[in-house]
Amino acid sequence: MTNHAQRILTGFIAVPLLIAVICFFPAWLFTMIILFAALLSLNEFYSITSPDAPRLIVFANYLSTAGLFCLLLVKGHFYIAVIPFFIILPLTLFIARYHTRPPTMSEIGRTLIGPFYICLPLMLLVVIFGIPRGQWWVLFIFFVIFAGDTGSFYIGRSLGKHKLSRISPGKTWEGTFGGLLSSIAAGVILRYLLFPSLSIISVVVLAMGLGISGQIGDLAESMLKRISKVKDSGTVLPGHGGMLDRIDSLLFSIPILYLYLSYMSR
Repeated sequence: MTNHAQRILTGFIAVPLLIAVICFFPAWLFTMIILFAALLSLNEFYSITSPDAPRLIVFANYLSTAGLFCLLLVKGHFYIAVIPFFIILPLTLFIARYHTRPPTMSEIGRTLIGPFYICLPLMLLVVIFGIPRGQWWVLFIFFVIFAGDTGSFYIGRSLGKHKLSRISPGKTWEGTFGGLLSSIAAGVILRYLLFPSLSIISVVVLAMGLGISGQIGDLAESMLKRISKVKDSGTVLPGHGGMLDRIDSLLFSIPILYLYLSYMSR
């Protein structure tokens, strides 16, 4: 089976499962699924950027990630207290092992950046899921971003002539604009289905913001892979690569949706 056929087959299986998880699963199960995605993506991040990172320090970040998402299930804002531990625990462990091998600033930086890059945006996704009509907003951002990824891929393949960036030679300006238009179209369709009270202008601006931030997120992960000289972050999703390859656009767009909803709630 070709890579493209695997990509389509994975999509046909994943999309109905995704809809079922968002629409029918309880909040605690959704949170645990996002926790699993966060841990898997964090593992892939360390595999491509810091394969020689101290295992104990990496495990400390896994532990903090689990604590963060578990505390999201508790009423109140206790989970916020976990965020500083993404810095406190690794630095404490670096101090403990300093006498055997002093770390470099690069090693410390690559160890610390992972949870902030991956776990905090996914934490905001769980927070969004818990607000009134939050399930529909989670569905909204998934489909807007995935529509943009799909539009960018196919329009870029069929019409792309002008290279976008040396970071990702396969991406073109034509694919970028096609992906942005696909995101906006998906946002407008979902507005009629899920949020008919919102103005078209508001949804178009939101979808545009999500589409642009998502494409920047895609380029950011491509840059990490290029620097690390790897093609994919993993192999867990046939035809798509790793979990991080699939959610890289979401990681940059989730904070945009959270800011939009916070503003709207005022």
